[in-house]
Amino acid sequence: MSRENETVDPASPHGSPFRPTPKIRNFKPADIDAVAGFEAEIAVRSFAEEAVTDLDHYRKKLGKLLKYGDDWTKVLVLTDDRGAEAVVGWAWVAPRQNFITGDTYADFRSLYVDGAKAGPSAAIMLLRAVLAHCEAKGFTRIVGRTATSNAAMRSLYALAGFQERHVVYELDIGPSAEGRRPTG
Repeated sequence: MSRENETVDPASPHGSPFRPTPKIRNFKPADIDAVAGFEAEIAVRSFAEEAVTDLDHYRKKLGKLLKYGDDWTKVLVLTDDRGAEAVVGWAWVAPRQNFITGDTYADFRSLYVDGAKAGPSAAIMLLRAVLAHCEAKGFTRIVGRTATSNAAMRSLYALAGFQERHVVYELDIGPSAEGRRPTG
């Protein structure tokens, strides 16, 4: 068991370790730098060598989200024994409406948890908050995406009962793809 996030509680009679409990709160401007880093990490997991990792790109995007968005955005924080917060996760859900059917659904845009800092159950805690929000809003369904290589997110989706519905296929056809395509 890692004791990286534990400190000794001086008020405890036996000096037992203090382990912060993750809490969920609204995303705010002070969180942008941490969340930009999360988004860059998600991009690497999802797009490998094609990932956009420019933190300024994500800072700008997140700043606009806070300024103009009506989306549900939450962060997962740990508060240490001195009251200092560390952002260790985040979730983003956007409302969408099918223009043909009028169906209102949730677009599950992003979820990230630093499991090493937040603990093994933190991702489930944040996922439950996403599901509760979507149910409270009366959405008819939740649409989420992830790369086939992102086993952690695929496992969370499966745990929550999501079903795989669409598969996207890609074929590289540019000059760098030659030699990798079947010829006939």
